[in-house]
Order: sequence, then C-alpha cells, then structure tokens
Amino acid sequence: MILAIAAVIGWWLDTRLTDARAVGEKLSTKLEGSGMNSGDNRGTDRNRPTRTERAQEAKRLAVAYIALPRSRQRIVIPSVEHITDVEQKIAALDSSRLKIFVADVLASMELDAMIVSERVNKLLGNLARNDPRAALDLFTKHASVCRKDMDCGVVSTALEAWAKEDPVAAAAWIKENAGEFPEALSTQSLQNVFYTTAQKDPRMAFTLLATLGLNYSNTHSALHTIVTSAATDEQRNITLAALREFRDANQSDKEVRQAAEQMVGYFSWGFKQDVFKTATEWIASANLSSNELDSFCGSLTRNYRGDESAQWIEWMGATFPPGKGDRRIMAMISRWTERDYEAAGKWLDSAPEGPVKNAAISGYALTVFKHDPETAMQWIMTLPPGNDRDHTLKTIHLNWPKGDSEGAASFAKEHGIK
Repeated sequence: MILAIAAVIGWWLDTRLTDARAVGEKLSTKLEGSGMNSGDNRGTDRNRPTRTERAQEAKRLAVAYIALPRSRQRIVIPSVEHITDVEQKIAALDSSRLKIFVADVLASMELDAMIVSERVNKLLGNLARNDPRAALDLFTKHASVCRKDMDCGVVSTALEAWAKEDPVAAAAWIKENAGEFPEALSTQSLQNVFYTTAQKDPRMAFTLLATLGLNYSNTHSALHTIVTSAATDEQRNITLAALREFRDANQSDKEVRQAAEQMVGYFSWGFKQDVFKTATEWIASANLSSNELDSFCGSLTRNYRGDESAQWIEWMGATFPPGKGDRRIMAMISRWTERDYEAAGKWLDSAPEGPVKNAAISGYALTVFKHDPETAMQWIMTLPPGNDRDHTLKTIHLNWPKGDSEGAASFAKEHGIK
C-alpha cells in the first residue's frame, strides 16, 4: 500500500515537474523581454550568486527532494505548496546545478533504488539534451543505479545531442566505453548518432563507421541508418558516392562489402509512394551499375505500396537487359496482385505481348493460384510453350500444399513435370 501511494505521487510529481519547467521557461522569456533577468542572471554582478552558492543551492534542493519520499513512507503527504516549490526550483536549475543535484540524489541510499533509477533517469534525460557529456559522466559513475530502470534512454539521448555538435567526440565515447556500457552499442544509440551525423555530413558518418570497428550486425544497422537518412537528391548523391567509397575500401571483407552493395536498395525508401517520375530521374542521374540497379529494384518491389506498379513494371522491362529483370517484375506484380488482383489482371489484359508481359503473367499466376487455381492456369496457358511456362508450372508444383501428395502427383503428371 505504501509503495503504491509512493508510485502514484511520484508519477504526479514528475508530471507537475514537466509542467513547472514549461511555465518556468515561459516566465523567463517574458522577464528577459521586459528587460528583467531571472535565475542566475541577476541585475548586477554583486547580486549574482557565486559558484559555491549555486552548488549549495543545488545540494539543499537535493536534500528537499530526497525528503519527499521519506514523508510519503510515513503516509504523510507533503503539501501541494511544498511540492510545487520543489518542482519550480528543480525546473529553474541550469546544467551545472542540475548535475550537482542529480549527483546528490543518486548518492543517497535513503530512497528505493527503483524509484531513484526511474526518476533520476528522467532528470538525466533533460540534462542529456543540454549537456550530454555531463549526463554521460553521471550515468557511467552511477550505472549500477541507473540501469535498474530498464527503459533508460540517457545514453542514446546524450549521444544524439552530442553528435549534433561534435560527432567525432560522440564516436570516441562509444569506442572507449562500449565494452563496459553496451548501451552505447544499442540499436537506438547507433541510430541516433549515425542519423544525426548523416543529416549534416554523410561522408563524416561513413568516416565514423570506419573508425568504430563495429561487428557485422551493427555495421549493417549503421549503413541502413545512413542511407535511409538521405531525403533529397543532393543528399542521395553525396551518400551514394560515400557508400561506394566505403564499399571499395572494404573489398577484403566480403560481408561488409556485400552489405554495402545491398544498401543501395534502401535509397528507394527516400521516395514517396507515387513519385515514379522523380525516382527514375534520380536513378538515371546516379548511373547505377547493374548490381546497384538490381538492389534498388529489389528493395522497391518488397516495400512498394503505391499506385504506379504498372509504370514500374514497364520501366524495369525497358531498363534491364532481356531476362535480367524478370524476378523483379514478378515480385512487383505479385505485390500488386496481393493488394488489388483485379487492377493487376486488367493491366495484363492490355499489356503488349513480349518478355515483360510473360514475366508479369508468371508472377500474377503464382500469386493467384493459391486462391483461384483455375484463373491462374488460364493465364499460364497463355504463355508460349517453353521456359517461361515450364518454370511457372514447376514453381507451382514445388509449392504444392504438403498434405496433398495425391494432388501434387496428378498435377505433375498432367504437365509432364518429373
């Protein structure tokens, strides 16, 4: 019962603290606009508190903050005025005093460890945005307490803020502390650092990646973050050039080289669903190699949800050498058929005869067969006798339902499949 009351009031106090901080910021803005000062910015140097006085203020506030849960443990709820006073004073702390305040609260063993962890991590989160190095110093010093809150995001928040100002220093901290603090290598931390860096300087992001010595999984994640952060043609061009340089510099590492080659596909994520003209213009200007083009179309066909599937299919047929783009065409029409089989079938009816239509028929029939075998077979039999028809029939046979061996045998016999 006591713990329940403490938790409820703790949540209430945290909520009011957030509100108080917002009110404090608005008040500070109004005061400055009127020629008055607030906080440390007193009217004269004579009235401005010294560093020692500011430190003592933070320490006194930490004592008051720590005392609140003790009074709740005695089922004595502090007055609203007292809570509000503490909230407003915490909200007014600058980074240096907040650092002292948090350090003193962390050093106190009078609070329940989980409460300390949860609430101090929130305070560290605020500090992380304004003084990331100080927040990380406190986190590492008191990691045993901070880690009791499993949702702790202090490290990722601080690294993101630090990377905005000094990505090299943020990466150096990761490299130095990753062994002791794996939070530095969490997916969120790496995404924050590489996304923030790539937004400002894609080449710098690749430089950081090269110096960190990450394992394959983290390297793959970082590459994905860098590539998908490119949202304009200019960013895509710079990122693609840097990606190619990174790939060429890692020719001796097969896994990293292949990962870099695959990443070209994720440039397709930067385009909105229905921007066929814009996307194909960039592809043409980027001079993608055959492997890069295949990677781009592979990611596109797996994730496309727009209404320009017919245009993409026709473009692939015209862009790839004969037969080289068939699997991408099949994948694109398969996704289209899953979303709107009637529209896909209508396009097939009007599509000109040729290799592109044959590949599309195969993809359409393989998708429809699971629900409408009769219609699928009608389409398959429109394919000219030869490799396209035989391959489609064999694929259907290979994917025949496991529990119907008799039906599979009959199908194989009817179509001469051995």
